[in-house]
Amino acid sequence: MQASAPSRRGTVRLAIALAVVAGSAAPVFAQEEAAAEGPIRSSEIAVSRQEASLRLELDNGRVVRIALRDGAMVLGDDNVGNVARGSELDRAWRALLNEAIELPTDQLPALLAGWDAPDSQAGDRLESALREALSGIDVAAAANVADQAEAAADAVAQTSDTVSRLLERIAELEGTVEELEETRVAPAVPPRNARTPAILRPFRYIADGLAGVVSVLVAYGVLFGIGVVTIFFGGRKYLEGVADTARHATTRSLLVGLAASFLIVPAFILGAIALAISIVGIPALFLWVPLFPVAACVALLMGYLAVAHAAGESLAERRFYASDWFKHGNSYYFLMTGLTMLLGLFAASQVVSMAGPLLGFLRGMLMALGVVVTWAALSIGLGAVLISRAGTRPVRMEIGEPEMFAEEAHV
Repeated sequence: MQASAPSRRGTVRLAIALAVVAGSAAPVFAQEEAAAEGPIRSSEIAVSRQEASLRLELDNGRVVRIALRDGAMVLGDDNVGNVARGSELDRAWRALLNEAIELPTDQLPALLAGWDAPDSQAGDRLESALREALSGIDVAAAANVADQAEAAADAVAQTSDTVSRLLERIAELEGTVEELEETRVAPAVPPRNARTPAILRPFRYIADGLAGVVSVLVAYGVLFGIGVVTIFFGGRKYLEGVADTARHATTRSLLVGLAASFLIVPAFILGAIALAISIVGIPALFLWVPLFPVAACVALLMGYLAVAHAAGESLAERRFYASDWFKHGNSYYFLMTGLTMLLGLFAASQVVSMAGPLLGFLRGMLMALGVVVTWAALSIGLGAVLISRAGTRPVRMEIGEPEMFAEEAHV
């Protein structure tokens, strides 16, 4: 299966984006791994009106806690001195913690190591405690880790920006290609009649019309042959039963046929589901699936032939009397004349088409009427097949002997 142009362009776009991301993934991941190996595992900073505390969990397992709480300096769990709220040391310590809150954990060692406390006994003690807590940490290595993390973030940002700009460029190129494809003029293929010389066009119309007439005659022959075989091999009783039902219950047959045409597909699906969910019906499902469509097609064909038979019989009742009726009144004759009536509109439309575009409107009307008549015949025939149970229980009018069977006295 060949991919279409849009799918190929989408594949190329995805391949380029993946190549760019893969090319930059290795250094970025390496830098992120280095950033994860910082000297401080975690940090907790709390700054409030009564407290300004710092808690560090170092990579070697030590935990450092330094806080100025309620005017007292607390190192670990010990109160080592007093620091007034709002003093210079208190303000400097809170400023340090506020700045530390905004930084990632791997950048805290450099910040804390470079802090200078205000000159005082409490300030020197606080600064020495902080430096003692960071005594086992290589500040230069921590700064290097922070730089690597920042470089990794910059690399990710640059990669994302590069991929975005690349995709935008690809979209622009796709738009250009689509515009070129739209503006490309395809070679014009002249119509069939335009390729025919003007002097030969009338013969072309006649040839097309004759071909259409032949196709209608072939359909007529096939349908008549099926009807003859059905009558000859014992199906006459059933065909006449459906035909009588179509004649004497036309409206009822039409309504039933219309309802059946809409319900035939749901009935097939529901029947298959009902058989599938029952253990006993599973073997019958293998017969239901192929035989139901065949039965529906046979019912439509039988109904159509029965309507043709009924139309031919109705026409014969108006044309023949007495001995002429017994001479011509047989199922073969009824079927032949009925099919002629049903397919005559299609043949007439093909004959009219020989005149060319001059009578195109009339040809369209005849074709439309033929389609409507065929649809009505199929609906009435299907309804008659269902009502008469395939001709086994026909619907007939209880009337006396038709006048056509009696000779008029003055003749």
